[in-house]
Amino acid sequence: MKRLFLMIFLITAPVTTLQAAPAATNMYEIEIVVFENRLSDLEGGELWTRGMEKPANAQKNEAVGAGEKPPADSPLSAASTALEKSGRHHVLAHLRWQQSAEAKSVSKPVKISNVEGGLDGSLRFYLSRFLILDLNLGLREMQSGGIFSGVSEKDATVYRLNEPRRIKVSETQYFDHPKFGALVRVSPAKATGQP
Repeated sequence: MKRLFLMIFLITAPVTTLQAAPAATNMYEIEIVVFENRLSDLEGGELWTRGMEKPANAQKNEAVGAGEKPPADSPLSAASTALEKSGRHHVLAHLRWQQSAEAKSVSKPVKISNVEGGLDGSLRFYLSRFLILDLNLGLREMQSGGIFSGVSEKDATVYRLNEPRRIKVSETQYFDHPKFGALVRVSPAKATGQP
């Protein structure tokens, strides 16, 4: 009798645990804040290259436009507001969108730019063995020191921030450059109907 009960339990237990498990989601919400550093002393004694060439973004042609201005209660909104209020930084872009985690060969980069035209690049989010963020940004600055605003490409210095990074979900990632930086957060997308 005990064997019969044990066999029935072992047969039905996996079925009940499968039914109780929540469906795994492959959709994520991505939020990015890109900001300019306005203090020259942030450069310190660090040596880094200034590219004078035209921004060559291999992903630019296949990038898809995305993003909306996030609501005030989004995970990075407080950071964006604090950066802007500090006077030491200027927020160039603050976007949010939903995207599925797919293989790199299938994923499309998302275009990241600003209205003024100084920021241009993309962010690719994909699933390899781990979740990967591949950030590829360029910031153009005129030789006189002001942010790019309509001068020709040959008169502008281009600062680059290119970094692929393995990430964990719901952690804020900081991408650093002496002239500008980016905060990126990837969180599981909320199912429709959830608060």
